Amino acid sequence: MTKCFFLAADAEYFPYASLAARRIVDVSAPIDGYLLYTGASEPDLEAGRHLLKGKVELVDVADFMTSRGFRFGAYSIAAYTRLFADQLPVFGPYDRVAYTDCDVLFNRDINELAGQELHAPMLAAHDDYMYFRPSYRQKLGLKPGAPYFNSGVVVFDMGAVRADGLLERTRNTAIQGKMNDQNALNIAFEGKWQTMHPNWNLQSLGTREFRFSQAWARHFAGGKPWGNQVGVELEALSIWRDLAKDTPWRKPFEQRIRFERGVMKRFLRRFDAVAGLFGNEVQRRRARYDGAKMHQIYARQAEEGALAVRFPEVLGGFG
Repeated sequence: MTKCFFLAADAEYFPYASLAARRIVDVSAPIDGYLLYTGASEPDLEAGRHLLKGKVELVDVADFMTSRGFRFGAYSIAAYTRLFADQLPVFGPYDRVAYTDCDVLFNRDINELAGQELHAPMLAAHDDYMYFRPSYRQKLGLKPGAPYFNSGVVVFDMGAVRADGLLERTRNTAIQGKMNDQNALNIAFEGKWQTMHPNWNLQSLGTREFRFSQAWARHFAGGKPWGNQVGVELEALSIWRDLAKDTPWRKPFEQRIRFERGVMKRFLRRFDAVAGLFGNEVQRRRARYDGAKMHQIYARQAEEGALAVRFPEVLGGFG
């Protein structure tokens, strides 16, 4: 099996993608890696080359993407680069391609993620926050009970993806619906994705059940380490700062207060059950939601190599 990983970024996010890629290299056995970029400045490119030391190849895809005529108003063209993994020449030799967002910090060898046995064209993690608002199924035209994945960390079985034309369908869906890449991926890959162990995409959106040290890959889907830092554990922030210390990108990672931001938000989650007695449907579902229980369910399904189940919120008892 041939495998690789990649990130994609525009000029604004190129520094953060470089740092995330460096972290993957630091915690992984040798593996081919790529950072696909558009519009990065020469000083940033030089800093990226110095940081990555040839272990991750920098690939300018601006001309490639521009030639495809892919435009979505405020959406960055770089966000859609992964939808062209079946056409980008750099991925031609690979059976497995793992993609990760630049706000994901790995603690475990990405070879373990990319090398798993797959029974579907894609490996992805459930996005439980969507199950608090099940109307997404109707809005996206999905079947009743269709699960929804977060596309911040995914693995493509490139043979199956190419054979079924799934990324071509994703691109067409995004164009016709003028929608973001994650929604388009969920439509095109409906019924064709396998449950990823939740530790590979452990999100930081105010949950209190799991912390950075427990994650195989921590996804800072809320506050960013280079932004307001809400929900970014101090241990993780220290790693980001260490990655950036010899680069021009140090300043955004400075710790601006002496304690972790977002502690109060996690504390207030303890009162979800009370709010659920009087709130709307979203609040009632959140009140019944048990993150530890869902983690166990998804972990078991991942170990079994199971396809994503329908009505996961019912299975978890909060639907």
